[in-house]
Amino acid sequence: MSNKLHCIKGIVGIGVLVLPTVIYAKSPDSIRIGLESVYKDAYTIQIKSESPLAVGYFDEERWIQEGYLESEEINVTLANQTYYSYDEVYSDLEEAYAVLDAYDSEAVVAYVEPGEYKIYTTDDFEAQTKVHTNNNRIQIADSYGEILLISENNNSPLGFRGSYNTYDFPATGVGNSRIYRGVIEVVKGQYKGLTAVNQVDMEDYLYGVVPCEMSASWHGEALKAQAVAARSMATFQYNRFLSRGYNLVDTTTSQVYRGITAEDSRSNAAVDATSGEIATYNGKVAETVYSASSGGYTADSQYVWGNAVPYLKAKPDPYESAANHVPWTRTITTKELEKCVANQGQNIGTVKGVRIEGYTTSGRVKALTILGTNGEYTVKNEATRTFFSGSNEGSLKSRMYKFTPYDEGNQVTPPVIQKPSQPESSNKVNILTSDGAVTLDLEGLWIESDATFSKVEGEVYIQDQDSVTSSIELGIGDAADNTDRDLDFKEDAITSEDATTVYGDITLYGMGYGHGVGMSQYGAKGMAEAGFDYEDIIMYYYDGVIIE
Repeated sequence: MSNKLHCIKGIVGIGVLVLPTVIYAKSPDSIRIGLESVYKDAYTIQIKSESPLAVGYFDEERWIQEGYLESEEINVTLANQTYYSYDEVYSDLEEAYAVLDAYDSEAVVAYVEPGEYKIYTTDDFEAQTKVHTNNNRIQIADSYGEILLISENNNSPLGFRGSYNTYDFPATGVGNSRIYRGVIEVVKGQYKGLTAVNQVDMEDYLYGVVPCEMSASWHGEALKAQAVAARSMATFQYNRFLSRGYNLVDTTTSQVYRGITAEDSRSNAAVDATSGEIATYNGKVAETVYSASSGGYTADSQYVWGNAVPYLKAKPDPYESAANHVPWTRTITTKELEKCVANQGQNIGTVKGVRIEGYTTSGRVKALTILGTNGEYTVKNEATRTFFSGSNEGSLKSRMYKFTPYDEGNQVTPPVIQKPSQPESSNKVNILTSDGAVTLDLEGLWIESDATFSKVEGEVYIQDQDSVTSSIELGIGDAADNTDRDLDFKEDAITSEDATTVYGDITLYGMGYGHGVGMSQYGAKGMAEAGFDYEDIIMYYYDGVIIE
């Protein structure tokens, strides 16, 4: 077998090894992304380049590049052959390849662990030792099927790095259409086969995330807010998938990541402008969750996922215009509902109808009951959206839905509040009225409605130079009579609207897109267009965080 390695290079440092520790207030320098949208539990993983692929591995803070394979395209598969090993141990790949031609035609270099290589063969005539079965053993072959290398190590896997004429930095192709910065590794799959992994610098990772999560054509300040939110999320979730051999995945389970293929100069500039910045709360990185559209009012994390988080509270989202959250409609048959109920392991007989029990203060369905001939089944909070995953079109876009169409009379349409260009002082507030904006002293401010003086129906939102303040927080209005404001303002408080029921097939009319917690991306867009910068946006949607 001919030597499969040439152009031996020295050690090239390109980043840090991802350590199995929790990072609280600093973004890691590099990150390992499981490319599950491309190859998860796959039989074969294809890796490409426009020049011979470099091969190496990570050792602590260094990328150890040991040379180049004699191929621009490789196929990585699990090895199912029986191998026999010669006893000699070589300290690096170059040394092992240098002696390869002295062995039989079936001989191949095997990477055992960093700093240890052996020669394997399928011919047991001369080899001394039968190699123990290893379910993690992989083989690297060229496009013609000739085996170039064997790897025994799933904990310190081999990495491959290529180049493309289009880019002035290392770039490696994976599959038919994706190209990534950094290094591509291959690990044993979660259930079977193999999964591709991209180890990449954090900022380079964000280049491939931001334009996938927010249109690169949007305002630059919105893109910067997205970059900070995405960096903070990646840091917060850093160790979520360690059991699979990487930190995050490239899907919506973490954040959508498409590598160089998705990059845009505008979103790259937003990443660069906020380099290293994350949102923190009480000295720890914040979980800056976000969704496409809040429908005009964000949701409280406690009544979506069950965890009360001080910086993820429900609040009005006045920066989403009606055009950004156009109502959606879904029709679901009783047969689909029966399938959804069955998916929950329930049996309530033939489905007759559905009852919405009530709404949260943010306008989201709090509880939903399915009515059957043999009983009822009730789901609550986020399950009122995901319960429909068994229907033909899957889960609902959001929990903000009704049985009647949204129109100008009943949709959530909080006013769009423009940022004051030059606030006079911190004790002034700007209030939008039907006659335009007026500026008043915050101290001693009272509000009169048609019904009463100093009391209002619901809340009034007033903006000073730093934030939006509700009438409740100012001690104005009905809710201010309660000594514990949170008891009245909690999102688990069901509105007074009567429960509504429909029978037979149902049609739902909804607003918003996503869970609604944290930053609304369309809201961020509206804020940016109104003159807010990215720090304003982050600190509005995540109460009490700071950017550092």
